[in-house]
Amino acid sequence: MSRMRELLAVEADAQGQYKNILAESKNVFDKGNLFQGSHKKLEMFQEDGIEHPVVRSEIATTVQARLNYNKLVVLRYFDILLQKESTNQVARADVVIEGKEIASNLPATFLLGMESRLRELREVYVTIPTLDQGTKWEKDEDTGEGVWIAAHTVDSLKTKKNFKSEVLVEAKFPPEGYRGDSLPAQIKTWEEQEPVGKYVEIIRSGMITPADKSKFLGRIDMLIAAVKKARQRANATEVVKVNIGKSFIDFIHG
Repeated sequence: MSRMRELLAVEADAQGQYKNILAESKNVFDKGNLFQGSHKKLEMFQEDGIEHPVVRSEIATTVQARLNYNKLVVLRYFDILLQKESTNQVARADVVIEGKEIASNLPATFLLGMESRLRELREVYVTIPTLDQGTKWEKDEDTGEGVWIAAHTVDSLKTKKNFKSEVLVEAKFPPEGYRGDSLPAQIKTWEEQEPVGKYVEIIRSGMITPADKSKFLGRIDMLIAAVKKARQRANATEVVKVNIGKSFIDFIHG
């Protein structure tokens, strides 16, 4: 009694042998000289007393011999394909997670495809952005489902520029009626930002929490594992013993 998993294990090898022998046979058939031979002897019209050698060229193989060589590999591969597809029609299993049946009676081929599809889906969930953990968030049901609002506003001042100055040294002028140089005053100027108001920013986000993202990824991982186990159980189905290769070859050569 053989199981589906055992059939799958030999399918790749049988397919490789099938492809190789077809390529090899095509190459052999292209070389027509392998299938021809000759026996060439010189016959003189008048005897010259010389023994002329016979030139022989032997047949390397025959088309029939080559076809017989192909036959066993071709028959085996065709039968494996039919048995696999026939068994796939009855190979089924349930997806079970922590004792709970998630889905029932799923075909083995579907389960195999779902493993890769679920891994592709997981890659999308990995890229989901999450809420900043340094901010306290509350659900904002009034805005819509899946919307969060920061518990505290972000405040910032609105300012305007004011220029101020201070006289460090007073200006000096010569007394009236006297000549002399005037000295300008020394003045220090600077700029000050004067608060005139404040911005109150309310932050909302449509992201999800890191905990929810972790939960989603964990469940996908559980589902992938469960689907893989179900596929392995389905592949334990007994192989349906059917053959087709001989019928096909017999028809071709009939």
